[in-house]
Amino acid sequence: MPHSRQVRKNPDEKYQPLARSRWRWMRVRRPLSVLLLAAVVSLWGCASAPQLPEVRLNQLDRTLAAGSVGISPRPVLKVGLATMMSPRESLLRYGPLLDYLNSKLERHVEVVLASSQTEMLELLRTGGVQLGLVGSLAYVQGADGFGLKALAVPEYQGEPTHRSLILVRRYSGLEEFAHLKGHTFAYTDPVSATGWLYPQTLVLELNEAVERFFDRALFTGTDDKAIQALDHGLVDGAAVNSVIYDMAVAEDPDLARRLRAIGSSEPLGSPPVVVSPTVGSELVAQLESVFLQMGEDEEGRAVLQSLRLDRFVAPDPAWYEPIRLMLEEVEASK
Repeated sequence: MPHSRQVRKNPDEKYQPLARSRWRWMRVRRPLSVLLLAAVVSLWGCASAPQLPEVRLNQLDRTLAAGSVGISPRPVLKVGLATMMSPRESLLRYGPLLDYLNSKLERHVEVVLASSQTEMLELLRTGGVQLGLVGSLAYVQGADGFGLKALAVPEYQGEPTHRSLILVRRYSGLEEFAHLKGHTFAYTDPVSATGWLYPQTLVLELNEAVERFFDRALFTGTDDKAIQALDHGLVDGAAVNSVIYDMAVAEDPDLARRLRAIGSSEPLGSPPVVVSPTVGSELVAQLESVFLQMGEDEEGRAVLQSLRLDRFVAPDPAWYEPIRLMLEEVEASK
């Protein structure tokens, strides 16, 4: 193949999940000023021809958006979430961050929960949302396709990167990726470096046809659902984001005794905070400052702690180059 993929032979031995987290919903000094536009997320789709779920957006509460009578309305910041978790978990996880943005920027924050990375990319391209949390592959495609800009990258356990993990049940007898041939497998999203792109390259390196390698391949939409599908025996293997797996193990330490990793990608740039190319330079600078200086005040440090992050750092394009190489390899095989 044109580019050899780094695979750890025994990733389970070196993989150290977080200790059990005692994170709870953080109380903030100001009421959460978030308008949820809502999303409908489906669980399964056919991997060879994924049917992306449609989003049904509720009507915006214009009373809240425009401000109370007699009070000057504040500008609105539309924030899109297309994370590797379910909508409920996304809101629980990112609620403190959204309220922090509302406070620091003095803007009303509206949240759009996209049903897929593809949906979120279109919203960012057209200005339907101004700020977004997207996957690494979505960022690469958006940056190359329409000038999507990365503002900040989360640093987790001292690293601005994550990995794709190939998971199986511990006592399944499956010892390496090649053993998954003819079995069922869970991808996450068709625009995911960890949950789709990396396992595709592993199939290609075995000189196998991607569409015929698994007996059945499914899209779960999010990493937490892929982990659940594997844990419940609905599939024999799954590809997930290593950080999301860490967090799942932190909530359920027994998970690490039920599942194990039989493959791991090289480090990949973590999913960044991105800004639509339709956003003006002044707001871009404000947003960049808020994220990169988040650890400098007490409220910001509390937000980082709730997210289990060290800090946000400026992006380095080199972190995302391995994703571009994998994408070129997969596209060349078609």
